[in-house]
Amino acid sequence: MADVRMLTKSEMKEAISLADATFRDAEQPSMAGAFPFIFSDCSMQVSFAAFENGQLVSFMGLVPWIVRIGDARLRVFSLGSVCTHPDARGRGTATEVLRAVYDYIRRAGASLLLVSGYRKLYTRSGCAPFGRVRRYAWDEEAANRVLSVEGGPSSRMREMEHADLFALYEIASARCVRYDLGVNELATLLKAEALASCMKVKHRIMVFEEEGIVKAFAVFGVAADFSRRGVVLEYGGDPDKVMRLVGQAIRSFPVAGVDFPVPWYETELQDQLALAGLPYSEEDHLGTINIVDGNALMEQLRPWLESRDSEASSALNIVRLEDGAWQLQAGDQRIRLTADELIKFVFDCSSAEVKEPEVPIRLKTLFPVPFPYTAGLAYV
Repeated sequence: MADVRMLTKSEMKEAISLADATFRDAEQPSMAGAFPFIFSDCSMQVSFAAFENGQLVSFMGLVPWIVRIGDARLRVFSLGSVCTHPDARGRGTATEVLRAVYDYIRRAGASLLLVSGYRKLYTRSGCAPFGRVRRYAWDEEAANRVLSVEGGPSSRMREMEHADLFALYEIASARCVRYDLGVNELATLLKAEALASCMKVKHRIMVFEEEGIVKAFAVFGVAADFSRRGVVLEYGGDPDKVMRLVGQAIRSFPVAGVDFPVPWYETELQDQLALAGLPYSEEDHLGTINIVDGNALMEQLRPWLESRDSEASSALNIVRLEDGAWQLQAGDQRIRLTADELIKFVFDCSSAEVKEPEVPIRLKTLFPVPFPYTAGLAYV
């Protein structure tokens, strides 16, 4: 039987070697630099692994976050860099490690687990697709259309400089729905290029400056090959300024076009994109989510729910049943939901195969709950 436990710093080199052998090729940097909050000696490492005869054979990287939704503060963990040595696969080792991860998350008082995968290893434990995102497809014509409107005599768009970091932090922190990052965490993620390294692209960061003050920013993933499309990985600021930055990126960078994913709750930005005639497709967030502790989720969400409808919020609770299903309690009503149905109800998703649960109309003033897009700077 494998020895499953939290890694020590001295064992992290083994985890890096296994992760690099699993996920990286000669064109990509080591996972150690791309995912510093998992692998760096400077971070609080809370990752888990399985050992056989003293050798690391399975690994799961775990990163804690605070996710802000209005005044609510959700305790969330991200799971990534999940890998098992080829000689140890098929023996249930990863399942043992995942069980230890869930035990730790509950002890830490967290409510949610984000997973950058869709394997049965995750879905059979309650992970499911979530969120709803519109992916807008930009081309040169769209860029010219958006940029044809004057941006003002005192405005300019340029690439980010080191001195802009505090401005980016202030803009990012002003978003109602966000990962709650400190200025050093933001700087670390900008440098790490986590998702960009997986896609074999590099960060290019544009800012919109007005009267000498940075008012908006956008982080792009851009490949050296002009034939590849770029992608917006993070953004903040007024919607019209963000749109101009995307248009300018198409003019300035070697890209065939830009994909711009926008979560469903960014309605002002989506309205302006619709006016510009941008085509889009709908998709879920990248990866899956698991409601690990329903009571903790409701308590952590309470400030947001009360701001929406205090009466409906006060009568709401979620309880896990012995068979793994959930019971939604709304006053005197009791509604049984599967894990997929509960996630659909709380966070929504575009996946057609997930059934829309039948819930009291009064609860629809509270849900779905917005959630920051997971395929951005904080991707794990």
